[in-house]
Amino acid sequence: MGGILRRGDALPRDSRPQPGDRLQAVRVDAHCHSNASSGPAAAVLGLIGCPECYSEPEQVYDQAIARGMDLVALTDHDTIDGAMHLVERGFPNVVVGEEVTVYFPEDRCKLHVLVWNLTPALHEEIDNQGLRSDVYLFAHWLRDRNLAHSLAHPLYIQNHKLTRWHVERCALLFKGFETLNGAHSGTHRSVLDEYLARLSPGSVHRLIQDHNLEPVWPRIWEKARTGGSDDHGLLNVGRTWTAVPFDAATDPNALLDPREFFKAVMAGKSQPGGVAGHSSLLAHQLTTVGAQYYAEKVAPKTSPRARYAAAKILRFAGVDMKLPSLPALAWDTLKAKLGAKIGRKSGSPLLDIVRECLPPALDAFPDIKSRLGRPGFRGAALDSALADHDDMASFFDAFQGAVSGKLLSGAHKAARRRDKDLVREHIVSLLAVQAASIPYVFSLFHQNKERPFLERFAHEAFGSAAGSAPGEPGNTHLPISATIDAPANRPMKVALFTDTLADVNGVSRFIQNCATQAKLTGREFKALTSTRMNCPVHENIVNFDPVAATRMPKYENLEAALPPVLQMLRWVDRYQPDVIHVSTPGSVGLVGLLAARMLRCPVVGVYHTDFPAYVDHLFDDTGLTWSTSQYMKFFYKNFSRIFTRSQDYADSLAKLGLDAGRLVRLKPGIDIEAFHASQRDVSIWPSYGLSPTSVKVLYAGRVSVEKNLPALVSLWKQAQKRLKLEGSEAELVIIGDGPYRSRMQKDLAEHGAHFLGFRHGQELARLYASGDVFVFPSLTDTLGQVVMEAQASGMPVLVSNQGGPKEVVSHGRTGFVLPAERPQDWVDAIANLVGDGAKRRMMGQNAFDEMQAFSIRKSFDHYWSIHERAWREHLVRIGAADPASVDVDPAMSV
Repeated sequence: MGGILRRGDALPRDSRPQPGDRLQAVRVDAHCHSNASSGPAAAVLGLIGCPECYSEPEQVYDQAIARGMDLVALTDHDTIDGAMHLVERGFPNVVVGEEVTVYFPEDRCKLHVLVWNLTPALHEEIDNQGLRSDVYLFAHWLRDRNLAHSLAHPLYIQNHKLTRWHVERCALLFKGFETLNGAHSGTHRSVLDEYLARLSPGSVHRLIQDHNLEPVWPRIWEKARTGGSDDHGLLNVGRTWTAVPFDAATDPNALLDPREFFKAVMAGKSQPGGVAGHSSLLAHQLTTVGAQYYAEKVAPKTSPRARYAAAKILRFAGVDMKLPSLPALAWDTLKAKLGAKIGRKSGSPLLDIVRECLPPALDAFPDIKSRLGRPGFRGAALDSALADHDDMASFFDAFQGAVSGKLLSGAHKAARRRDKDLVREHIVSLLAVQAASIPYVFSLFHQNKERPFLERFAHEAFGSAAGSAPGEPGNTHLPISATIDAPANRPMKVALFTDTLADVNGVSRFIQNCATQAKLTGREFKALTSTRMNCPVHENIVNFDPVAATRMPKYENLEAALPPVLQMLRWVDRYQPDVIHVSTPGSVGLVGLLAARMLRCPVVGVYHTDFPAYVDHLFDDTGLTWSTSQYMKFFYKNFSRIFTRSQDYADSLAKLGLDAGRLVRLKPGIDIEAFHASQRDVSIWPSYGLSPTSVKVLYAGRVSVEKNLPALVSLWKQAQKRLKLEGSEAELVIIGDGPYRSRMQKDLAEHGAHFLGFRHGQELARLYASGDVFVFPSLTDTLGQVVMEAQASGMPVLVSNQGGPKEVVSHGRTGFVLPAERPQDWVDAIANLVGDGAKRRMMGQNAFDEMQAFSIRKSFDHYWSIHERAWREHLVRIGAADPASVDVDPAMSV
């Protein structure tokens, strides 16, 4: 017996009472399964004979007692065999329960109802009287027999039919509700608690009128609340419970009688406690059942070496599989070696890499390591390694990442040796390692599948005209949080995914500005990236260490990274954003699209870079350009809104076949306080090796061919030659770095050009303000943020008539928009501005004045408003907001 829980009792860390729980109480995990729940968890598993649970009733009992439960309940699906097995063997304090499957006769909406203190005769009545097919008959049967019960996981959609209509009818049919389920998301609890807290005589009267249905139980608004682990894998028994507190005037031994205990529960005296479900917990339950199935059905048919490896791996799930005999293992190993000598020289690398990576991974997680050898009872571990959900998920991430990284490295080396077979084996092994993530990925998606329903339910139930306030007379149960409101009434949360944040470019600076503005304005915003480059430190920026990363060929200052998909999805699952923003169409951007699918939320993105134009410019390959265009079309096709930095690129996106109604030109903005003409200080130039008296012509950005810098090399040579003839002294200053730098530096070695590399922050702002003319010949930029920064710093600018930068330049007033195909016009403009100081200063002042209207704050406000509109349109579409709250285009894809 576990005894009565009293202050000072030692319990496992994750089953100890949480803050607010009564320390003196009788507790039971009121929702548990054993191997008597022998049906398949899903129809497809029935085809291979995989049951939903392998836990022996004795094991469930022992784990419940070890985790501090005073009563032990078994509630197997549509059977009491598991509980009766314990009763017949004389186990004390056993509660005979059942999770009964019942249906609404109108549409076959499936429900599960926990019933306790059953007998074999009562159990038989359920089938004999055909109660499972009619929830109304079943509810009246419970009342006639005065049976303690609770509607299990009430907001869990089991067969795609559950609506608020069903939940409201359940509120009139059942006295007990399971408000805390250890296998389902905690988001269910907050919404359900609020709904039950708002029940009152007045709201129940409205339900009676709306449904023309009389309540089955007296004072139906006073609900019994229960909690249970819903454990199927002997991982979480006793971590979620129903507790009935007692005081000095109460005889605790009386509550050890299951009938008295559940009598108190039905009287509303119980308190759910412990942990709610989450994705890792569900994944580990699925993995445990799968491991048991493999050990029982599959492993006996495999080779001794495979059984040996499986036995080691299955220890993580607490499965004690019999090892093959040493002679059989030795013979199988010898045959494999002989086969390898006869056939290929190289075998699969996976096993060797696993052996290499496993010890250091286990050393980093000593608790996981210790659980692998921890003794159990009745043939099962008290806590398998999978029972430590957070640590096990982190261990899996680290171990999988290490193995994947080595496999990718091995594939790369094999490719350089042109060993196609070894490349294939590494790739196949890599796919097998990624397949191990399936339970986690499935669970993340499964735990979020009710999200639209919960938002719709909250809107319908907690809108201004729905339900009753928690303080209405007759409402005595306060929810865990009385702040649940209709979704449209709460602040929006945005998570941004980007492949470029450590780079020095306009995209990176724009995202950092968004993070700063979100902090300053109190908005819920996080930027997610995955890089090993130096990433800005900001509380709104989260950087995940990549599984693998390498410098991009010809772009050594850029990085190609493989992000840790599971870690990022788990983070998003905890953060629960309302809108996903995808800033770049790379690997991190793809994770953002996956996260949006997982959360069933809208995606907003930005078209920062015209990649098809870049590819065409760099490779002059029509096939590659077409492929890039097709990828961009695929990537952006389901976005709710697509920001473009200029009208020019809105036209480019429309040419890709994207709906023009979803394109929004983002109001340009820069940090006009950081980039300011007041920072001008020409005395800095000698420290960079430049003349203090020359006119400085600046370029800032990536030093690469796609920025049209070969054209700059040519026109600068012509301009400098003309300036020398006119007696004007000018120097070209290149700020930035990239693959074209060495060639450009060589070509301009004798032409007054200075390469400063990357410059950041205040130093960059001072360089801008201390320059005289800014030249930006790019043909492919969507905006050219550097062009705006240069103007805000007081420089006139020269830009091409192709691309987005021309839209932020007033031709003839703040600079010149010049034909790309007429280099002589560029030479003339540079020479005229260098030679005419008064004109240069006048245009610089005009540029500064015009840029003051383009503050980053105004740009961010516009950026945020578009996200909010996309979110509200999404809420309208799923029925979680009033249509009148936003004008929605029904044809617009979300």
